Amino acid sequence: MKKTLFLIFLISCSFVFVNYASGSQVVSDDPTYPGQTIISRDNLSDTPVKIKGEKTGEATKLTAKEQEKPIFPLIVEEEQSPVEAQEKVIEDDDNITTLLKSTDVHDFDIPIVFNDAVKYYIRYFTNEKRKVFGNWLKRSRRYVPIIREILRKNEMPEDLVYLAMIESGFNPKAYSRAKACGPWQFIYATGGRYGLKVNYWIDERRDPEKSTIAAAKYLRDLVNEFGGDWYLAAAGYNAGERRIEKAIEKHNTTDFWELYKYNTLPKETRNYIPQLIAAAIIAKEPEKYGFGGITFEEPIQFVEISVPPATPLTAVAKASSLDLASVKSYNPELVRGITPPGDDNYEIKLPSPVDKLEFSEKLEAILESEPKIKSVITYKVRKRDTIAKIAKKFGVKSEDIHLVNSCEDEMKMKPGAVIAIPKFTGSSNIVVAKSLEKEIREPKSKGRAKTSKEDAPVKPEKIKPYHIVKKGETLASISDKYGVDIASLKSMNNLKNGKVHPNMKLKLASYVEKKGSAKVKYHIVKKGETLASISDKYGVDIASLKSANRLKNNRIHAKMKLKIVAKGEG
Repeated sequence: MKKTLFLIFLISCSFVFVNYASGSQVVSDDPTYPGQTIISRDNLSDTPVKIKGEKTGEATKLTAKEQEKPIFPLIVEEEQSPVEAQEKVIEDDDNITTLLKSTDVHDFDIPIVFNDAVKYYIRYFTNEKRKVFGNWLKRSRRYVPIIREILRKNEMPEDLVYLAMIESGFNPKAYSRAKACGPWQFIYATGGRYGLKVNYWIDERRDPEKSTIAAAKYLRDLVNEFGGDWYLAAAGYNAGERRIEKAIEKHNTTDFWELYKYNTLPKETRNYIPQLIAAAIIAKEPEKYGFGGITFEEPIQFVEISVPPATPLTAVAKASSLDLASVKSYNPELVRGITPPGDDNYEIKLPSPVDKLEFSEKLEAILESEPKIKSVITYKVRKRDTIAKIAKKFGVKSEDIHLVNSCEDEMKMKPGAVIAIPKFTGSSNIVVAKSLEKEIREPKSKGRAKTSKEDAPVKPEKIKPYHIVKKGETLASISDKYGVDIASLKSMNNLKNGKVHPNMKLKLASYVEKKGSAKVKYHIVKKGETLASISDKYGVDIASLKSANRLKNNRIHAKMKLKIVAKGEG
C-alpha cells in the first residue's frame, strides 16, 4: 500500500515538472493588468513581471493571445468579480464593434484602425472617463476651428487636432509634472526650438494659435524623419524622436503596432496612438457614443490690437467693456497682470467684432489717468512681510504689486521668495522680461540688509566685458542674466556647443560695441526654414527679426526676403 502511494506521488511530481519545464507562460488572473502580469520560464524568473513600459532589462514580447489584449489596466467596479468584469468587457466590445461598422475611415485624414486597443479607449472615454471626455468635447468647439485652419495652412492633416485633445483636453493652461505646458504640451526646450517665447511676462506655449503653428512644424519634422508614418510621428511627439528611433533599431521594424507588442516603449507612448484614434472617432460623432447633451462653447474669434508697454489687463477690460476673466481667457499667454513692459508693439487679443479705434481711444484715456509702469525692481521677501507692508515700504499700492507678479487672483508669498516691485514714470531704468526672470529665479541675496541696495533697479543694459562662470550656471542662464542671446554668446566665445564650466571666462562686450554701425544683410527664406533656425544662423534674436521685417507673428514662407540687422558689427 505504501509503495503504491509513493508511486502515485512520483507520477504526480513528474507531471508537474513536465509542465514547468515546457517553457509555457502562465497568465495571472490579476484583473489589474490582464495579460501583463506573467510568470515566464523564458525570463528564468518565478516573479510576476508587470510590464509598465519602464526599462526592465531585455524587452519582453507578449504571446499571440496576450497581444489581443490592450496594454493598459482594466477598471473593475467594486461590485463585480473579475469574471463578471471580463464578461462586461466582451459585451461592451460587441456594442463598440457594432458602432464602428458604420464609421467610415475615409472621413479621417489620419490613418484609422479598429483593434482591441482602440476599442478599449472608446469604452474608457465613454464610461470610466465620461465626465472628463465630456469636458474635452465641450471645449473642443472653442478651439478646433482655429487649430484646423492652422493645420490646413501648414499642409498638415486636420485630424491631428485630436492630438491636442489627448494632450491637454484643449486647456491652454494645462501644465504637466514634466513641466510641459499649453494645449500642445510643449516643454521649454522644444517650444523654444520652434519659436515659442517663454519669459517672465509671457508663455507663448499657452497661446492656442502660436503653439499650434509650432506643433505643426514639429509634427512635420517628425513625419519626415519617420518616412511619412503618422503613428511613429505621434509617438515621437509623446516620447521624443530619439526614443522611437532606438525602439526601431532594437526591433528592426518601423511598424508601430509591432513596436506596441514590446515593453521597449513607455506604456504611456504605447497607449498614446490608441487614445488618439479613439478620441478622433468619438469626437467626429459624439452623439453616436452617448455625448448628445453637451452644450459646446462658442468658437473663439478675435482681433489683435497693439497696446502700449505695461498696459494693465484691468485697463484693457474697461476699454473693451469686458470683464477681466474674459480678457484673460483670450490672452492665456500673459502670465502677469500687465503686458510686457519692454514691448512697444505687443498685440492684445479681444473678441471680434470690436471697434479698434474706439477701443484705442478709450484705453488711451484710461491710461492717462493711471500711473505708468516704466520699470521694475526685485525684492526678497523677509519673515513677517505682507504685501501691504511691502507696498507701503516702496510707496506703491498692493494691487500694483499684484499686477507685476501674478495674473491670477492669489499671490503666494514666503520668506526668501523674490518678487517684482513696479517703478512708475520718472525712473530711467526699464527691466526687460528675461533679465527680471533671471533675478526672480536666482536673486542676488548678498547685501539685502541695506535699503539702498534693495531699492536699486536691475540694470541689464550695462553689460560687463566678461563673465566668470559660476557653479550651476548654464549658457541659457547667462544669456538671461545679461540679455545676450545664446547664439551671440557662442559666436563671441567660439563655442561649438552650449557647454560651459565653472571659472570659465566668457566674453560679453562685443555684443554692445558700436551699436550705431550695425550691418544690414538680406536672407531669402528656403523651404523648411523657420524664424528660429534663421535666428540661430545669424545670431539675431527672433524679436529683432520680427521688428526689422514688421512681422506680426512667426509665419514666414519660402522665397520670402528677410532683413537681417547684424548687431555689433562694423
